[in-house]
Amino acid sequence: MKLLYTDIRTSLTEILTREAEELVAAGKRVFYIAPNSLSFEKERAVLECLSQQASFAITVTRFAQMARYLVLNDLPAKTSLDDIGLGMAFYKCLAELDPKDLRVYGAIKQDPQFIQQLIDLYHEMTTAQMSFLDLESLTDEDKRADLLLIFEKVTAYLNQGQLAQGSQLSHLIEAIENDKVSSDFTQIALVIDGFTRFSAEEERIVDLLHGKGVEIVIGVYASKKAYTSPFSEGNLYQASVEFLHHLASKYQTPAQDYSQTHEQMDSFDKASRLLESSYDFTELTLDVDEKDRENLQIWSCLTQKEELELVARSIRQKLHENSDLSYKHFRILLGDVASYQLSLKTIFDQYQIPFYLGRSESMAHHPLTQFVESILALKRYRFRQEDLINLLRTGLYTDLSQADIDAFEQYIRYLGINGLPAFQQTFTKSHHGKFNLERLNALRLRILTPLETLFASRKQKAENLLQKWNSFLKEGAVTKQLQDLTATMETLEQERQAEVWKAFCHVLEQFATVFAGSQVSLEDFLALLHSGMSLSQYRTIPATVDTVLVQSYDLIAPLTADFVYAIGLTQDNLPKIAQNTSLLTDEERQRLNQATEEGVQLLIASSENLKKNRYTMLSLVNSACKQLVLSAPSLFNESESKESAYLQELVHFGFSRKDKRMNHKGLSKEDIGSYHSLLSSLVAYHQQGEMSETEQDLTFIKVLARVMGKKLDQQGLENPALPTSPSSKQLTKDTLQALYPADKEFYLSTSGLTEFYRNEYSYFLRYVLGLQEELRLRPDARSHGNFLHRIFERALQLPNEDSFDHRLEQAIQETSQEREFEAIYQESLEAQFTKEVLLDVARTTGHILRHNPAIETIKEEANFGGKDQAFIQLDNGRSVFVRGKVDRIDRLKADGAIGVVDYKSSLTQFQFPHFFNGLNSQLPTYLAALKREGEQNFFGAMYLEMAEPVQSLMAVKSLAGAVVEASKSMKYQGLFLEKESSHLGEFYNKNKANQLTDEEFQLLLDYNAHLYKKAAEKILEGQFAINPYTENGRSIAPYVQQHQAITGFEANYHLGQARFLEKLNLADGKRLVGEKLKQAWFEKIREELNR
Repeated sequence: MKLLYTDIRTSLTEILTREAEELVAAGKRVFYIAPNSLSFEKERAVLECLSQQASFAITVTRFAQMARYLVLNDLPAKTSLDDIGLGMAFYKCLAELDPKDLRVYGAIKQDPQFIQQLIDLYHEMTTAQMSFLDLESLTDEDKRADLLLIFEKVTAYLNQGQLAQGSQLSHLIEAIENDKVSSDFTQIALVIDGFTRFSAEEERIVDLLHGKGVEIVIGVYASKKAYTSPFSEGNLYQASVEFLHHLASKYQTPAQDYSQTHEQMDSFDKASRLLESSYDFTELTLDVDEKDRENLQIWSCLTQKEELELVARSIRQKLHENSDLSYKHFRILLGDVASYQLSLKTIFDQYQIPFYLGRSESMAHHPLTQFVESILALKRYRFRQEDLINLLRTGLYTDLSQADIDAFEQYIRYLGINGLPAFQQTFTKSHHGKFNLERLNALRLRILTPLETLFASRKQKAENLLQKWNSFLKEGAVTKQLQDLTATMETLEQERQAEVWKAFCHVLEQFATVFAGSQVSLEDFLALLHSGMSLSQYRTIPATVDTVLVQSYDLIAPLTADFVYAIGLTQDNLPKIAQNTSLLTDEERQRLNQATEEGVQLLIASSENLKKNRYTMLSLVNSACKQLVLSAPSLFNESESKESAYLQELVHFGFSRKDKRMNHKGLSKEDIGSYHSLLSSLVAYHQQGEMSETEQDLTFIKVLARVMGKKLDQQGLENPALPTSPSSKQLTKDTLQALYPADKEFYLSTSGLTEFYRNEYSYFLRYVLGLQEELRLRPDARSHGNFLHRIFERALQLPNEDSFDHRLEQAIQETSQEREFEAIYQESLEAQFTKEVLLDVARTTGHILRHNPAIETIKEEANFGGKDQAFIQLDNGRSVFVRGKVDRIDRLKADGAIGVVDYKSSLTQFQFPHFFNGLNSQLPTYLAALKREGEQNFFGAMYLEMAEPVQSLMAVKSLAGAVVEASKSMKYQGLFLEKESSHLGEFYNKNKANQLTDEEFQLLLDYNAHLYKKAAEKILEGQFAINPYTENGRSIAPYVQQHQAITGFEANYHLGQARFLEKLNLADGKRLVGEKLKQAWFEKIREELNR
């Protein structure tokens, strides 16, 4: 046994490789052992250090794989399970237990997270060389009983099924202990590199091999100061020094110092020594100069995205300045891999830097996993609509075209079909022939048949179940769909898809092994398949050697690459806080370690963590050979964060912190890197909207835009950045001729007019292209409105001899039985409840209709307009026609004046500002149309709110007060003529501001015609601007359609082209209300009309 250590700026791998070569010269077969996380890179490093560049006698490997190279005799052949199989074994054994048998874990016994924790505990105990019987020494007796019962069951099951237990290492230990190894131990040597602690298993192996006469060399990094110091607690090298002391005392060999003296102390050495002395409280004065600050930089950035961009630019720049460098000279370390993973790909692709993130990704989001998940959900929740839609959307189930799937989805959403019985019935409702039922029923059978066959299977033997599953995959054309999906992909993507399929088959194989001969229900099978797929991971290997390697910072070894960028080093990430998420607490681990014999050791994360973190910090500071950048963003995962205390310490020693920012306003020569990044900088520059100040910059940008423009032209692309706002083109003459031929009437409805003034483009989509909302056969605002309208129309048409209440009840009865309303309001319990609420509304509103002796209703749902009479003439002689429906026309008994009523489902009042801007033309249009039809005498136009008057009892003093409050809103709101107002009763809101003189009434109608004229001229010219209106000038209300997905209009970018509503020009601080406000608007209307 030989122990050695060296200072952290000398390469340990070089020293150990020389040792290995000496052992080879002595005729030994050398195993060079590295930790799991480093074995691939170690192999490369060892080869680079070898004097002959190659050697057959040295094998770089890990402890777990040594067994491959030793000859093992007559070991019983056992099938081995991996984590997925092991999880299934636990699942199977837990399923056989009654929840009452488990006092602590009964409720969660089949929870995937719990099973994962059991697997982790199983592995941990193997690594610690414990048997599950050691759990006897736990003090919590319920927990102890549960865990013993579970492990006993699983072990018994594995033994009976001839399934291997434990890890690869434990098998090797067993073989050596029982003399089953026929290799000659005296010819073997081990060289161990990169460890600062052994697990109990690893220590046992080293011990056994040492006893058999194997030559062993172990090397670590430590400083002489730390090794010779009598006190190691808190020292940066504590982990490696304690490791050396432990081995030295165990094998009675002193550790040798192989440190080399360097002529000149480099920047990283300075940083390491300063850090070390600050932890072991010794005095040390070292000057940090400019060169050191250049070599070890500390960056402070704003966001993670900016951090990555700055790193990418820095790499590009270095490659540009020095042609000898290549990507493999750079290394990127991440403080937290998960939060950088997505932006990393986006930004490095944009700068065209090849990178490899050596991290396995979960397959949870792959369509195949989602396919299994959807089938499990369909089985478990008995055919929920969204599960079936998700299944079809994976693109793997059945070879239906996208159009078929869309049609099917639209139909089942329209009818709100849910549950297996509903899907099994033939589709019959076609909504006035809009749906092709024959095609839909064919699709329904194609989709349902394979699923029904599968779901019909009862609990049965695993082998039969797998056969059923297999024929289901064939019937559903799943493999074919997966092949079609991958055929168009790039090679790298195809490799990943192949891995998914392998994982899928592997899960099925493990299932067959574990459940051979057992009875399994379909739901359990699907649940196991799904959890197996979710646990599976992609592993890809780098496509070329020349890539930038990206990894988590805690796996770094000293002297790894020339240039290292460590980013995301906030105080939450550095040092890493170890969390104990296992089933055993730290105290319980401590107790088990004390209760078991020497050499059996569970790892206690929290106590090991401090030592490990300090050693990690040392490795990090020394990871680079030429330049190291340590960086922390001020915003991490959208929340504020501080930089790590270690970075603050380095700043305190005299290394400088640089504030780094991306500058989008101007472009500098540092942007010259790759075509993509230049293009994105150009786009960003134009989106800023502010132009650069200097003449030189502007010239550069113009030239750049021209060059880029040419390059894009060659590819048939246009630069989207230059016109930054969404715009629409005018319709061509031919299109207009086809849409609005001169010999046909042009109709414009009041709702069309309002839509046009809300957003012109919205009118184009709705009324010109005729786009519709998705049809739903379920109660919505439109059907509620129609339902109430029909009730009132009926009630008012019934003969007068009965009391009004009686007529209303009869109308409710008859209307509820109409086919279209019955279909909607009987569809579900929710719809039935909605109907009850609507009937309450009808009865409350009926109260106004009942007590109104001053008027009589002469027409319900009266049509007006049409082609007999033009509504307005345009300047070019073209006529505009209006048609529509008035809910109700009333006549005053006193003098025969006419009024129109419109039912509304919410409180609506006539507002002059909205009317002036074209957003409220309904009532004036009704009046104008009736006037055209020959009516002369009017008393007003009004809204009636149909709603349940809910009153807050907090706001009123007594119940009588509540009744008064409620009846306040139950009034006709709108416009009334002054001269007729004396005839109107208490149900009319005759506020002064709502009363018009004859002259004002005429003005109102003239201005309304003016609004129609302006809109019609634009529509007939084919001009539809993208201009949703904004009321406050800061944002756009949610009910104003922006049609973002179609137009790309975004309020925060393009507010400048929104339509700002016209307001009154008032002197500062002046507010008008009531009648004065009305007068001011009429003044504005006069001005507008006189222009």
